Amino acid sequence: MPAKKKNDPAFEEALSELEVIISQLERDDLTLDNALLRFEEGIRLMRACDTHLKNAQGKLKELIKSEDGEFIIKVLGENIELFTDGENSDG
Repeated sequence: MPAKKKNDPAFEEALSELEVIISQLERDDLTLDNALLRFEEGIRLMRACDTHLKNAQGKLKELIKSEDGEFIIKVLGENIELFTDGENSDG
């Protein structure tokens, strides 16, 4: 798992900032230069959110594996495919 940088925001903080940036970009009052700066910041925040989600997915996969390494399908029911990319213990 990659080490978290000191300036990386928490997922909720990054998502909140990203929502603000989207609202700002949807308005027509930004200059082109400011819009580009906000867009670049939005991309950075989107990547940070993606990293947080991938790390959480990896943790979930580890938490739902049985001792023999197989996924425990019955714990979360059919929704387990969201966490296992469609893998199951039957094959």
